[in-house]
Amino acid sequence: MRDNLAGAVLRLAVFVAVCLMAFFALLAVFAQLRFGKERSYNAIFTNVSSLKNGDFVRIAGVEVGKVKSMTLQPDTTVRVEFTADDSVVLTQGNRASIRYNNLIGDRYLALEEGAGSPAKLLVGGTIPATRTSPALDLDALVGGFRPLFQALNPDQINALSGQLIQAFQGEGATIGSVLSQTAVFTSTLADRDQLIGQVITNLNVLLGTLGDQGGKLGKAVDSLAQLIHGLSERKVDISNSVAYSNAASRSVADLLSAARQPLQKVVHETDRTAALVMADHDYVDNVLATMPDDYRALSRLGLYGDYFSFYLCDLILKVNGKGGQPVYIKVAGQSSGRCTPK
Repeated sequence: MRDNLAGAVLRLAVFVAVCLMAFFALLAVFAQLRFGKERSYNAIFTNVSSLKNGDFVRIAGVEVGKVKSMTLQPDTTVRVEFTADDSVVLTQGNRASIRYNNLIGDRYLALEEGAGSPAKLLVGGTIPATRTSPALDLDALVGGFRPLFQALNPDQINALSGQLIQAFQGEGATIGSVLSQTAVFTSTLADRDQLIGQVITNLNVLLGTLGDQGGKLGKAVDSLAQLIHGLSERKVDISNSVAYSNAASRSVADLLSAARQPLQKVVHETDRTAALVMADHDYVDNVLATMPDDYRALSRLGLYGDYFSFYLCDLILKVNGKGGQPVYIKVAGQSSGRCTPK
């Protein structure tokens, strides 16, 4: 027993250790934890819209740190504290920009080389507002293209939006690429003018059909209004019905709960009785077959009054003998009169 218990405890300990390691690994991945040594720096921005604590800091697309905190200054600028890996060397010529990470509005802080002194930026140093730039106002930019977006499918919208963001953030090749994409989209729309016309025609037919059925539609709306009005007038009765139904269901539940033990006993005894009947089913079948004749004979005997007359012919006791064999003991008996064998 001790060996089995020790083995079970050992296996449980190994299982718990593996689970803890897996949980820590998942936590490190999804919480984006960083375990390397980091240094803190600051940057002054005039606008940090949608930048959040925990957003990534990247250099040439490589994640090197995270945004730690943001503090509003008395001159309405914002001081952003961020970290960078110990292997990253920042200079006094570095620039800091807030860029879009994706189309749903997530940001990240980008560090770039700029014109300035190549002297090393000390730990805790600050990049001034003259060398920082806020994020592109994507809402205003996309708002200008809204009429075009309404006529495009989602894939085309994503492609055009990505080109716009890259171009205006300085990461795209040229704005000409954006314009060429727009030209392709508008050409696609021009090629589908017949399809758009068919859709409009089908809509006109649909609206015409609804107009022809205006009377029936109005009658249906009136009937629905009357139904709702009737239900509103009967809301007290409906609520009472729901309450009574709830009370009835609760009473039934209480009744079933109270009757559970007796029902369980009845089911148990019924199962036991059925087993006994099945074990001696020939005898039970014979009793059921002869019972109607016996009852008819008893009913004839009861015609003389509210009593029955019986004659004792034999009184025999049946007892268990050696080995469980039945032994019959005759106590009394007679073979004359009504008891004469026939």
